[in-house]
Amino acid sequence: MGIIHNEDLYSDFLAQQIQGFNLTKVIINQELTGVFNTATLQDMRDILKMYKIYADGAEFATDTSSSDYSPARWHSRQIKQLIDKEARFMFSVMPEFTLNDISGSNDNTRLNPNQKLLKKVLQANRVSGKLVRAAKDCLIGKRIAIAVNFNDESGVTISFIPSLEFVYETDPANVDKITKFIQFYSTVENDEKNQQRIYKKKWELGEDGFCYVTEGIYDGNGVLQEEILTNEKTLFEYIPVSVVVNEGLTGDPFGASDILALEDSESWYSKLSSKDIDSLRKGADQITYLMDVDPQATKDLSRAPGALWDLQTDPAHPDKTGSIGSLDNSMAYSTALDTTLGRIRSSMYAMLDVPDTSNEALQGIITSGKTMQAIYWGLMTRCNEKMLDWTPAFENMVYTIIEGCKLYSNVYKQYGTEPLVDEYSVTVENNYPIMQDDIEEKSSDMMEVNAKVMSRKSYMKKWRNLTDKEADIEIKQILEEQQMLEQENYPAENIEFDEEDLDEEDLEEEELDEEIEEEEEFNPEETELFKAIEEIERSLS
Repeated sequence: MGIIHNEDLYSDFLAQQIQGFNLTKVIINQELTGVFNTATLQDMRDILKMYKIYADGAEFATDTSSSDYSPARWHSRQIKQLIDKEARFMFSVMPEFTLNDISGSNDNTRLNPNQKLLKKVLQANRVSGKLVRAAKDCLIGKRIAIAVNFNDESGVTISFIPSLEFVYETDPANVDKITKFIQFYSTVENDEKNQQRIYKKKWELGEDGFCYVTEGIYDGNGVLQEEILTNEKTLFEYIPVSVVVNEGLTGDPFGASDILALEDSESWYSKLSSKDIDSLRKGADQITYLMDVDPQATKDLSRAPGALWDLQTDPAHPDKTGSIGSLDNSMAYSTALDTTLGRIRSSMYAMLDVPDTSNEALQGIITSGKTMQAIYWGLMTRCNEKMLDWTPAFENMVYTIIEGCKLYSNVYKQYGTEPLVDEYSVTVENNYPIMQDDIEEKSSDMMEVNAKVMSRKSYMKKWRNLTDKEADIEIKQILEEQQMLEQENYPAENIEFDEEDLDEEDLEEEELDEEIEEEEEFNPEETELFKAIEEIERSLS
């Protein structure tokens, strides 16, 4: 079995994307008309170009003036490294989805059924593992969609849909309200359109305000081959899909790719690096020159190491002596080239606010938690800006999961039986994989506790990972011990221990202590015997 190179994998991926786009153009033409159709198709062609740059690297022109050698074409793929770093920084640590009680109830467990449902659905769909890949698609392909589906068999499914597999329309009066969403992708690829198969699913708001779903399999000509659902009414009064648009301007439905700003820089970086490789190739194979040497003696000269050449002076120039030499590449341009490549690389990192954390860049810098936060501050701010678009989509996803399970009780049975409650809000908090100074943060929190602006219970839950019940027990024990130390005549019987709070090991130790105490109880007979022995010893003395 041969070795599969990354370049081959990228080429296969791009080939599938291009072929899939060619197949699904007929679906786009059916659903979108007019100027928006033309703009959408052109935008998708641009997205294909962005994916190609991400996978293969930016294109650059080579020097074709010489025909005696093939110039090097080395693609540095700096863009891929930067996009991967940005996506990993955003979502390599799963964001926290928290439900907040807004009913005013004092019951801290009221939202437990909703929270348990959310946790089970996210784990079943492996959202944590899909987020980084979804972020890459969004950074490259300008936008991404998050769809929530409900099925009696598969339960609640969450799909992250790349931009090449969907189109959508919004309300002219409200660009945030989706009125039609079409998902499509190629299932069977074939040269003959009649044999091609395309899956299509359409969500659309009806005149009655409810969402209707149509689903089917089409051929390459856009002819329906298999009908799955036909304009089926759902219980949703909105389309359960959110679209995350990467950057872009107000009213822009397409978004912008992070790759576009980096294309020229990587093109020059790869071009200069390739010319450097060509120079090394020429320098490694030294140019050997002969002067006033007999042409007959230079035929079939060996280039092997240690070869012996028997050369003669050219008879046509008897007054001269033949000589041999070589031209070496001094590489005098290396310093200037390194400076230029470093400047290009730094500008690419600066465009995405990604810090250069290589060993050379961090040399001499103390990498404490605060220092690393300062180094990553620009990237954190950039990611916070992007989260302004991701957060509403996440909130809508969570809301759809919970409200959808209320509407489709048969689906909810797969996850729980406790009734789901209303009056809650959703909080999304992103977590960045950056080193923290826990000791300093603990000291700061302790000062807040002493200043009575932070509760002891919150401190214990944060730093000791205690539950509400465990924190209450710990606080009660602290109060008891304080009373014991502050009051000299504190009655011991006031100290109460709840056996339920003791684990099995504590109970075993307590039983063992009781057995030892029973064995050491006072015995009157043993005391009389000791007295008799003492009297006998005194009489003998």
